[in-house]
Amino acid sequence: MWGLGRRPTKCLKVGAQAIVWGESSRTWRGRHRYRCVLSPTPAGVVKLSSIDGNVIDRPAFEERLRSLVGPAKRWSMFGRTLLSDIPRPITLVLPDLAVRATVIQLEQVPARREEQEALIRWRLGQEQLLSLAGTKLVWQVFPPRQPYQTVYTVLVIAIQETILTQYESACETVGLLPQEVTVSSFRLIDLWLKAAGGARCLKRDLAWVTVADGGLTCLIIHEGRPVFVRTKLLAGEALQAEDMRNREWVNKIVRETGSSFITCQEHFPNLQLKQLVLVTDSEMPGLEDALGNELGVATDLLHWDRVENLGWSHEGGSKALAALPVVAGLI
Repeated sequence: MWGLGRRPTKCLKVGAQAIVWGESSRTWRGRHRYRCVLSPTPAGVVKLSSIDGNVIDRPAFEERLRSLVGPAKRWSMFGRTLLSDIPRPITLVLPDLAVRATVIQLEQVPARREEQEALIRWRLGQEQLLSLAGTKLVWQVFPPRQPYQTVYTVLVIAIQETILTQYESACETVGLLPQEVTVSSFRLIDLWLKAAGGARCLKRDLAWVTVADGGLTCLIIHEGRPVFVRTKLLAGEALQAEDMRNREWVNKIVRETGSSFITCQEHFPNLQLKQLVLVTDSEMPGLEDALGNELGVATDLLHWDRVENLGWSHEGGSKALAALPVVAGLI
């Protein structure tokens, strides 16, 4: 989402239920190999919110990070330590529930980033789409698809500076330097596109559904452009894996997704959704079939087989579904 320089080979995904650490390297044949380690987040340490602070127990959070990622890197030569405690650059993956995302349309977009931000902030303020006080904005502009069209589509992600600072400062305390910051669903979409064949997959309307961290994100792409995004907390408290397998939650996810379809259809009458891509952070038997049957779409489940098709080899560690955002953050 935002970052500087070369993409790090280490990635951290934080969440209220689990923290995942991943590292990527290459074999002598040039193939990727990875190792992911997952550690449950102690209850009450992290509470996901796009408004209030997320890290409730800072010492406990830092201790869990430290035990997960291991000691800081040291540079040695001839058995002598030359440099110690060198910060390790990482990609930091934030949960969807920690940010706010929306889509706006503009008739013109200035060339300079500063002017773009001023225009986007003004537009968001006019429509009261997001709270802007103390907020960092990141956005991607999608130009008109046809020469005769004049409307630009802008996907905007907003995060409270206090929330971002909490995560970044905790990382820095344990010797990690967030060089790139991204959001789980949007990085997973990039992963799926690479595995599925690139932008040609967006030639027809598409719905993306993420069920992770106790929340639901629905992103709808129409004519190759994102036109709708919604993230909703599914429960007041963090859901356990066994809760998410309950048929009641499957039905709730289907209802919320259907509601997103209807809302988007009201603004885009030409929308013809025929495909849905689903990714979850735990096994949810029956959800893929329920979404397909109830909403009348073909479904595609993002699973580890897609990662393996990209040439990755497994070098031990976790292959839990919750680790997929970390792999996505390393590609």
